[in-house]
Amino acid sequence: MKIYMSNVELFDTNYTNMDKLIELSQSLNEPKWLLERRKNAYHTYQELPYDKDHLFYKYTTFKDFNPKSLTHNWKYNGEGNHELLKTYEQNLKPFMVETTNSLQSSLPEDLQKLGVFFDTLHNLIKIDEVKAKKIISMVDKSTSKFDKLGSLSRAFAVNIIVLYVPKNVIITEIIGKITQINNSTTANFGEFIAIFEDGSQATYYNIYNDNSSDNNAKLYSIIETVIVGDNARVKSFQLQDFNPSAVFLLSKYSEINRYGVYRNLSHLQGGHLSRQNSFIDLIGDNAEGYDLFTMFGQNKQRFDVKSELKHTAKSTIGQTHARQVMMDKSEAVLRGLIVIPESGYDADSWLTTAGMTVGQGKVNSIPALQIDQNEVAAAHAASVEPLNEELVFYLKARGVNEKEAREMLIKGYFEYVFKLFNDINSIEILRDSLNLKWDLSL
Repeated sequence: MKIYMSNVELFDTNYTNMDKLIELSQSLNEPKWLLERRKNAYHTYQELPYDKDHLFYKYTTFKDFNPKSLTHNWKYNGEGNHELLKTYEQNLKPFMVETTNSLQSSLPEDLQKLGVFFDTLHNLIKIDEVKAKKIISMVDKSTSKFDKLGSLSRAFAVNIIVLYVPKNVIITEIIGKITQINNSTTANFGEFIAIFEDGSQATYYNIYNDNSSDNNAKLYSIIETVIVGDNARVKSFQLQDFNPSAVFLLSKYSEINRYGVYRNLSHLQGGHLSRQNSFIDLIGDNAEGYDLFTMFGQNKQRFDVKSELKHTAKSTIGQTHARQVMMDKSEAVLRGLIVIPESGYDADSWLTTAGMTVGQGKVNSIPALQIDQNEVAAAHAASVEPLNEELVFYLKARGVNEKEAREMLIKGYFEYVFKLFNDINSIEILRDSLNLKWDLSL
């Protein structure tokens, strides 16, 4: 991949400046403390380098994308009717639907009675400003200096979504939201906050797609923070399926406390460029974190993912697993990093990344270990291989035609990671979306 030095100033546009930030905050009638938070995030964006270790953004390029040609979307009216994509309506019922200028939340009453909150921060401020400030304090304590583009998203976010699950509350149904971009040539910024108190359990999702048929450039940039309390059990999955003209940027920070377990699966298959910076910090003894990735690229799509697992506390378990299939002239990079400081005694960590290339597709796998403690178990593995033509021939010899044989091998490549996520309903949603992309490409 080529290196584009213009990344440094790429996002300094006429809609990402202090005057526009103040205008946005005033249009949303925000309290002063929330405006100050935006200002601090913007200053952080200006100060931070694009990547602290100088390896990640070596591979991120914004070729053929010019955010200065876009307009910032902040005409949010809080209302609107929305028809779900038929792709998903048979498998799940979202509790929140977000479009370019509207948001609908329909959290079931029984969950509301348990104290679960799933709505915008602005609505939480109206209900309980003290709780809102407490949640923001928890988030900013960990992520104020996390990621440059994540800070930009925080500064200019129109919707700040909060998912809050109280102590010992167990949610048995999948909870989540669908986000659709339905306008072209817009830059959309957002923030998602998920707080799971001690002993809680939940599975949630974020689906990102668009229903526009044009090929105009557009941007969706979001910062997500997840805090998993003591003994909490949380699963999450995200599906990114924007059209080929969109650029998707996600900065995700996850913090796992004592005996907490967090399992996340990111499936990236849409957009012109998808860039994800994922960080899981195991700050509590015996915490567990699993960062799982599947990427399916066609034509000239590009995917750039960084996954970092940090074993801050004792006796923690952390795993990163990725499977990537790149067809045509698509490209993917996954940089996996395991960090075990001296405090990470008895850590158990494992990183695997594997890629399949079809045609002129390219996969770059960069595993790394940074270990300052001897009493640990840590390993990594990386591989890249072309589609196995011998297996294609084997299947053809047993009556499978060539088209079906290739489809079986390519789709089956993701099953290893899907099974690690271990949630049947969630995986069926991802499989359906994968099938749809495959069918549309024929």
